[in-house]
Order: sequence, then structure tokens, then C-alpha cells
Amino acid sequence: MQRGQAGEPGDADRAGAAPPGVSGSVVPSRPGPGTSLILFVFAAGAAAGLMAAFVGAEVLEDSARLIVAVFLIALTMLAVAGGVILLFRRRILRRLFGMAETEVENFAGPLGQVAQGALARDAEAATRAARDLVALALARYAWITTRRWIVTSLTALVAAMAALAGSALLFKQNALLSQQNAKIDLQTELLQLDVQLAEAARNAELAAEITDIAALLGDAATASAAGLDLPDGTAAVDALVNVIDPVTGLDRALMLRIVAASQAARPYRFLHLGVEAADDVDNLRVALGARRDALPNTVARLQAAYGWVDPRPGARLTERPVSPERGQLLRVLLAAGLRDLGVLNHFGLDLSHAHAPWTTLVLLTAQGARLNHADLTGADIRGSDLGGAWLMNARFDRADIRATRFDRIEADRVQVPFRVADAPYPSFLSGASFRDAVVIDSGFAGAMMLAADFDGALLWGVDFRGAVLGAATLRGAVLVDADFAGADLRSVDLDGAHVFGADALERLAEVAEPGRFDATRFVLEPVSVEEVLEVRAAGKVLAAEDLVAAMGGLPAFRVRRTGAFAD
Repeated sequence: MQRGQAGEPGDADRAGAAPPGVSGSVVPSRPGPGTSLILFVFAAGAAAGLMAAFVGAEVLEDSARLIVAVFLIALTMLAVAGGVILLFRRRILRRLFGMAETEVENFAGPLGQVAQGALARDAEAATRAARDLVALALARYAWITTRRWIVTSLTALVAAMAALAGSALLFKQNALLSQQNAKIDLQTELLQLDVQLAEAARNAELAAEITDIAALLGDAATASAAGLDLPDGTAAVDALVNVIDPVTGLDRALMLRIVAASQAARPYRFLHLGVEAADDVDNLRVALGARRDALPNTVARLQAAYGWVDPRPGARLTERPVSPERGQLLRVLLAAGLRDLGVLNHFGLDLSHAHAPWTTLVLLTAQGARLNHADLTGADIRGSDLGGAWLMNARFDRADIRATRFDRIEADRVQVPFRVADAPYPSFLSGASFRDAVVIDSGFAGAMMLAADFDGALLWGVDFRGAVLGAATLRGAVLVDADFAGADLRSVDLDGAHVFGADALERLAEVAEPGRFDATRFVLEPVSVEEVLEVRAAGKVLAAEDLVAAMGGLPAFRVRRTGAFAD
């Protein structure tokens, strides 16, 4: 009776299912099936969480039905399996262990038989009774572990579903927050758009003032033409060319009105139309847009050749603040025949940030001009003098510049109203961009050109003597008879530039300011004339025979940078 009381079901459970009274049947301590399953479920949950974190809430949201269905099917199958095991547990135990009952009370009979066999010295009876006892213990242990596995699995699945539901809610919340942030960004962009458009509306009021100035300049041009002694037979078109001497043809009131209008206009970002009407290449891009699907290869080749960039759909602002009003004022001054802006510059004419792309500047003298950040993309500039001007961060991309001077003003070419005693007047072109520009027979001698950009430009007969070109870039440029004598070429990037003569780098290091150019950073690779003409700026104005003649019999090379710049 005492042994029977000691074998109550609760005691057997606490004993960890090891058969009491049987020597050698104690199982070493190890994680049971429930612990292993918990660790497995935890690892699976962690892997699922990482996957969900990387793939995002959209995948979970799109697969929510499938995930829930899988969980429900697994839960149902587990419940059915547990029910079947519970219902047919007697048959299963009898099939496996030869007995259907595994209650702790059943241990008393075989245990007593083992004791009786031992006392009677009946080894066979004791062995048979011990075998029955072990079978009973294994059946009991199998049933306990199976029951624990069923309960743990059901609990783990329910917990996993609850955890996944919480994770799904978090992901949904994050998705909604992302949408809200996107809407806030859009709202911020629209507010910026409103601010810039409000500034545009304020500056638009200056259009009437510029129109009045244009009328007054027209009167001045008419008066100047009346005083000209035109030769007989002068063509009517030639007689209509406006020419105004700013000193004699403009009164002080009109000068100050022009200056005041330039200073009142402010730069801002305005709506970009998505096409530059004056740019033939951009018009070609728009024209071929309708055949993009039918001629994808042709469009791709032209896009690579011309560097087309498709504009972002919808309303967008210009890349940087500019002033269309100042650009309009510059065009009005040029149309009126004011070829010398020096006097107006002396009074404070401000054309910085002027937006005047594709403008024609012929025989213009603008010494000391304020043109910082001006946009003169695609401009046609010929025979002009922009020496001593502020042109920092100005844009001359794809411009055609010929016989034009940007160099420092020495005493021999100082014009009224500038004082000879104050010469020289430096030119400031730091950050100026001449990307893909054609620059022929022009000068930048002595100019401050830190970080200037000549990438892809054709530089033919260009004078850079004494110019400060530190950190400038000439990547992919074509250098034909360019003079860098005494120039500061620290950290100049010539990667991809085209030069002529196997000793081009050595000659450049020899003529540049001593210690300001490190030729060891670069190597030369031979190229053909056709490869040089693949540069857009060169191919636009040069034929193969023109380039061969300009090369003077020297072979063509492409510069490749192999060393890093020293900061």
C-alpha cells in the first residue's frame, strides 16, 4: 500500500516518466520534445520576422490570406491528429507495447512479480516481470511525451498566429506612416512650389517695367540711327540694326532705371516646361518620343549620343534659382544695340542668375559684368569681351564660343569707365561650367577658374596661360593647341581627355606652373581620329580632315587617370 501510494499519477509525472524501481532506466537530462519545439518555433519566427522586415509589409499584406490559411490548416491537422491519438491511444499502445493501460497503478503488479521472482530465485519469472515493467514504463513515457507535444504544438501555433497578427498590424502601421510621410513630402513640395510661384508672380510685375525700358531704348536707337550718315545703297535690313553708344545715346535717368530693374528682379525656381524650345536637339528628343516604342534602338543610340535626359512627369521646378526677368533685360539691351555694358556695369547692373539660354552675344563688351550663376546654356558667343567679369558658377554648357575673351584685364585694354590705374582686373570663373561647349580661339589667361568644368568640351586654340585651374575637370575634352603655360593645374582631372603627341603629358607638366601638375597620375592610350570625333562637341564642328590638319601629324591619345588626387 505504501508503494502504491508513492506511485500516484502526480508523482509519476514529477518523476519525468522514468520507470521507478528499475535500475539503469534513468534518462540523462536533455531538452525534451517541448523545449526543442519551442526553440524551433522561436527560430522559425525570427526567420519569418527578418524576411518580413526585408520584403516589407506589402508582401505580408498580399499573402495574408495564404498565411492565415496555412496556419489554420496546420492547427486543424494538429488538432485532428491529437484527437485521433487520444481516441485510439489504447490500440496504438497495444500495437506498440502490447498493453493498453499505462496508469501508474499498473506498475504495482509487474514490480511485485519482479520482487517475488527475486526472492524465489526464479530468474526467468523475474526477467519476464522486468520486461513487462519496462514495456509499461515505455508506454507511459510515450503517452506523456505525445500529450505534451500535442499541447505544446497547439500552444505554439496559437502564439505564432497571435504574434504574426501583431507583426502584421505593426507592418500595416508602418506602411500607413510611410504613406503619410510621402504625403507630407508631397505637401512640402507643393508648398515650396507655391512659394516659388508666388515669387514668380511678384517678379512678373517687372515685365511691364522691362517693356517700358525696351520702348525707351527703341527711342534711343531711333535717335542714334537718325544721326548716322549711312552710305547710299545701304540695305534696308542693315539700316535697321540698332547701335547705341551708352555714353552719348543714353541719359542718366534711363541708365539708373535699367540698373534699378535689374536689382529689383530676384532669382527663383519656376515651372519647367519639359522642353527647351530653342534647342534643336531637345526638339528632336520630343519629336522621337512618339516613336519610342516602335524604334527603341534608334532612340537609345540618339539618347546616348546627345545625352538626353527624359524630364520627370508632372509639374517640376527648375534645378536651381534663376531670374528670367534679368535674362529678358539682357536680351532687350542686346536687341536695342547696346554692345558695351561697361557703363551700366559701373552703375551697378546686376545680371547674376540671369536665365538667358540660347542667347546670341556678338561683339559684346561686358567688362566687369555681374553674371554669377547666369544660365547661358547653348549661347552663341562671338567676338565678345567678358574680361574682368564675375562669372562664378555660370553655365555655358553646349555653347559655341569663338574669339571671345574671359581673361584678366590688363592696363592695355581697360575701357571707360574703368580706371587704368586699378588694372589688372581679374576675371572670376570658379565653378563655371562649359560642358560639351565649343571653345575656339578664346582666352582665359590669368582667370580664376577653381573647379571649372570643361567636361566633353572642344578646346581649340584656347589660351589658359597663368590661369588658376585647380580642381578643374576636363574629362572627355578634346585639347587642340591649348596653351597652359604658367597655369595652376593642381588636381586637374584629365581622365578621358583627348590630346595629341606621345609626349603630351610631359609637355604639359613642363609648361605648367612648376609643381602644379603631376603627370604620373595619368597614362596615354592611343585612339583613332574617329574616336576623337565621337565627342559631341568635336563632331559637331569638325570633319575628320579638319582634325587631322589641326593635329599637325601627331597621333591622338586618350588620357586615363591611374592615380588618386592628393587632398
